Amino acid sequence: MTEDPSQPPEAFANRLRDLRKQVDGDNGKGVAEKPDAGAPGSAMGLAFRVGIELATGLVLGGGLGWLLDRWWHTSPAMLILFFFLGAAAGIVNVFRTAREINRRD
Repeated sequence: MTEDPSQPPEAFANRLRDLRKQVDGDNGKGVAEKPDAGAPGSAMGLAFRVGIELATGLVLGGGLGWLLDRWWHTSPAMLILFFFLGAAAGIVNVFRTAREINRRD
């Protein structure tokens, strides 16, 4: 009796079928439970994230404006302009984060 090399042996096919059932969740056990990929973090983690995003926009905008003022000798025009642009970018990031959290819920 010759075996067809393109067909797997019966024992291997049975094990493969059992494994696929486990992975697909057909066995009813916890093996196939998939973690919630979009699970939100704790409230404190969210507060830190929002605060850091807002502060980062302010610091980067103000820092870039200060550097441009020193380079172009336009004190304090660029500092004020980029501070407000950084604040706007930080607020936009906060709104995006809030929208993402609401979409998950």
